[in-house]
Amino acid sequence: MSLKKLLGMESFPLEEREIMERIQTGFRNNLDEVEFSFNRRKVKVKLSHLAPEGMMKGYQDYYAK
Repeated sequence: MSLKKLLGMESFPLEEREIMERIQTGFRNNLDEVEFSFNRRKVKVKLSHLAPEGMMKGYQDYYAK
């Protein structure tokens, strides 16, 4: 399934690459959400600021067993 279909943005004139770039820019700028709008339609993507690579550091030994 494509990213545009998951977000309900099939009619938007953006490529998936452009959507991902805007989401990535939102992460870099510590935004809470990124909004896309086209023809009076709006799609908001809420961003989570958890660092997944550091979430399990304390349990490293537990999962290594």
